Amino acid sequence: MPSGTGTQLYIQTPKRYPLQLVLRQVLILGEDSEMVSGLDAGMDIAAAMMIKYALIVVSTAPIMVLYPFLQRFFVKGVMVGSVKG
Repeated sequence: MPSGTGTQLYIQTPKRYPLQLVLRQVLILGEDSEMVSGLDAGMDIAAAMMIKYALIVVSTAPIMVLYPFLQRFFVKGVMVGSVKG
């Protein structure tokens, strides 16, 4: 993690990073160069973009699959919180 970013991380080993930190490293900081090493320059950029897009889809797919089944609990929670008594 580069110093001077204003964030303090308590998890020091990258193997234990949560999904949010992995997404941050790949999408914002662009630390995915080791995943696409060995390709020429044009293919390197295209492969890096494809990895970013695939990571976004893979990380949001479980939420989109589970939400229809869990939606009733969200609706119940909103209704319980809105009733004054």
